[in-house]
Amino acid sequence: MSPRACLRRSSGCLSWFGRGGLGGVVLLWGLVFGALLATPAGAKAGVAERELILAVLAHRGEDAAREQWTPFAEYLEQALEAIQVRLVPVDNDALQAGAAEGRFDLVLTNPGSYVMLEQRHGISRIATMLPAEVGREEDRFGAVIIAREDRTDLVELSDLVGQRVSAVHPDGFGGWWMAWRELEAAGLDVETDLDRVVFTGFPVSRGLDLLLAGEVDAATFRTGILEDLREQGDPRVEQVRLIGERAVPRFPYRTSTRLYPEWPLAMRGDLDVDIAQAVLRALLALDAEHPVSQAVGITGWAAPRSYEDVQGLMYDLGVGLYAPEPFAVLRWARDNLAALLAVLAAGIAAILLYVLRVHARMRIAGHNLRRAMGAIPNAVITLDARGGIVYMNPAAEQMAGLVRLQALGCSLDQVLDLREMGTDRPLGADRSQPLAKHLGEHTEARLVTPSGHERIVRMDRTALDPVAGSSVRTLLVLADISEERELVDRLVHEASHDPLTGLLNRRAFEREMQRAMDNAREYSSVASLLLVDLDYFKAVNDRHGHRVGDELLRRVATILRQLTRSRDAVSRIGGDEFAVIAYETDAEQARVLGQRICSALGDRPLQVEARDVTIGASVGVVQLGETLPSVDAAFVAADRACYTAKNEGRGQVGLARKADIHPITGS
Repeated sequence: MSPRACLRRSSGCLSWFGRGGLGGVVLLWGLVFGALLATPAGAKAGVAERELILAVLAHRGEDAAREQWTPFAEYLEQALEAIQVRLVPVDNDALQAGAAEGRFDLVLTNPGSYVMLEQRHGISRIATMLPAEVGREEDRFGAVIIAREDRTDLVELSDLVGQRVSAVHPDGFGGWWMAWRELEAAGLDVETDLDRVVFTGFPVSRGLDLLLAGEVDAATFRTGILEDLREQGDPRVEQVRLIGERAVPRFPYRTSTRLYPEWPLAMRGDLDVDIAQAVLRALLALDAEHPVSQAVGITGWAAPRSYEDVQGLMYDLGVGLYAPEPFAVLRWARDNLAALLAVLAAGIAAILLYVLRVHARMRIAGHNLRRAMGAIPNAVITLDARGGIVYMNPAAEQMAGLVRLQALGCSLDQVLDLREMGTDRPLGADRSQPLAKHLGEHTEARLVTPSGHERIVRMDRTALDPVAGSSVRTLLVLADISEERELVDRLVHEASHDPLTGLLNRRAFEREMQRAMDNAREYSSVASLLLVDLDYFKAVNDRHGHRVGDELLRRVATILRQLTRSRDAVSRIGGDEFAVIAYETDAEQARVLGQRICSALGDRPLQVEARDVTIGASVGVVQLGETLPSVDAAFVAADRACYTAKNEGRGQVGLARKADIHPITGS
């Protein structure tokens, strides 16, 4: 069997019925009943569940996957408290089968596998993984195509004509599809131009063994594998080189292909909402310094990325979601033509009887369809080929403040006031054609309702196949996701801010400091760190109690925000210690700011719960620049300057001396 036939057959195919004239009707009915069934399924499996299944694609073998991701599963189990988390390493085939049967609650897999699972089984991404790659956050990866070092005839991808190539799996995203796309782009037809394609399965290092044994001429797998093997001291790495290597700025690994978004963590569609929120909070708490992140080799998790380019790859290759239909049915019909004709002849009578009843049933179906569309909470709008509105369900009429008859024939932007996210510009204001023609399959926008309220909506656009007698060409579904966005924003804020004062917490402040120090080194910008240590705070706590102490800390936070600018970063880094990053401020200017802080906190008593509370503050100042090797060194220098100010009588500002600024060394 040829490589292309093998690949496409293994990837599955689209139903022939979906390509027929009734495809648009079937799609619309699917949308209707899907929306009707989209009730909060989490109510079925909430806190009562005792086990959560985390499936991980074991692209380097089950043992390696279990060793890498067990700390992450144990971390989730602690975060979810009463729920046990079970890690299940799987290959591509087992992952697809398990998702189809609903056996997995969480799935960590590659982008190609995720896109297919999302479309076929309704899983949805929560976050995108940020692997630890040479000390920085990176959410992209690609694939390498390698040959033995002594094969000097294999330099460019076009040199692979007539050669044997090994890949990981016919449905492997980084293990075949990426390389396949680049081979096609280089003018090679993998069916006719390659001698053959050998699929090794997991672990991916099998391809390297076949290459060095001379059983294949080239091998492909995802980026990072070679570098990991080199770090482990594997001598095989020195015996190979890349074919068609690309130079990608700021990407830490060698690659032969373009880059795609990293692996997403996704959940099944009916996962309990409380569990999903708990998982999201746990992910947001992981940063590069967290022991779990270091154990699994990541720097944290980012907001879920767009995987449209992954769908573009599938479309270009005709695999995955865009695989062609198989010819097994046609071959069977040819081989059994006589029996098929007999069955068709016998069924004609039944079909004629059915047709006689269709008209009456269609009237009932139309009535049921109108009732169903009225029950859907999301706005549903259909458009004709010119972008004019043909139909609006009651939810869409309420969203637009119009009835359907008033909106017929109008364009989408004439009926709905849609604005770009983050700006006040009308959506599609710079386009000459109707807005609906330029919407992506999934678009988010701000909607200003007729009453003046603002909502966040997600618009899903589906092109419908032409149906005789119907002008409908496009289906739009608008969902109000304002509460969902507010929840995510709130969780992100809680993960980075002190709950008592509302200031940045220490972790978020250290990230802000790192950015300020990087800017100082790369762009010669100026910024200073001020470390504020309250004087006599313990005495206030001992005398008046912790409630007054907490209110005093909130009062101090308010004063610091009043004395600093909106672009400055203010943080409570511990008990009675605060810190400020003053941008565009040198050490002398920061000293003046520190004196103002000392005066505001110490010149007169502070009013706290109708009491006069007397405290003070000592401030240590250090200018952020090339002389400071790290964030820890900056804190140490500012702390020493603050300690000097306290020794000189409190209520003082201390400037870091050269002796205070040096690298932190371990014992």
